[in-house]
Amino acid sequence: MRLEKFRPEDRELYEQLVFNEEIMSMNYGRVFSKEEADMVFRYILDANSGNGLTGYYKVFTDEYIGLGALTFNEEECALEIEYMLLPEYWGLGYGSELAAILTEMAGDSGLADKVNAITDPDNERSGKILLKNGFRLIKNYINEDGEPAVLYSKEL
Repeated sequence: MRLEKFRPEDRELYEQLVFNEEIMSMNYGRVFSKEEADMVFRYILDANSGNGLTGYYKVFTDEYIGLGALTFNEEECALEIEYMLLPEYWGLGYGSELAAILTEMAGDSGLADKVNAITDPDNERSGKILLKNGFRLIKNYINEDGEPAVLYSKEL
């Protein structure tokens, strides 16, 4: 598996994810509007402008399969991983492998003592991936958008 930070010319790869109803129903509950996609992609490029391990990555095997991210959550004083894979790659072990790589990057960064991940409560596959990678379920809660969410965490 290979990870490369998103660059301006990667918009079409990013849009394969955020305009896919199957993917987005498990992440945001809906597909992004064009305006939201533009805003988030600008945010991703800004986050990737610095050096270091944090940022938003294109994920490849032999071909593009999705997105992986490692960000710093100041409020939690923790790193956070995020991943979205194209549906044709679900259930093949890539999610577990990607979560392991992102967790290892979090440890290598030295930025925090723990790494978190947030999922939709209906996304059972993602919960299993996180538990398999040593995360603990911390709590079910309502996020700032008023949607149910589940917080997982792992000490580094």
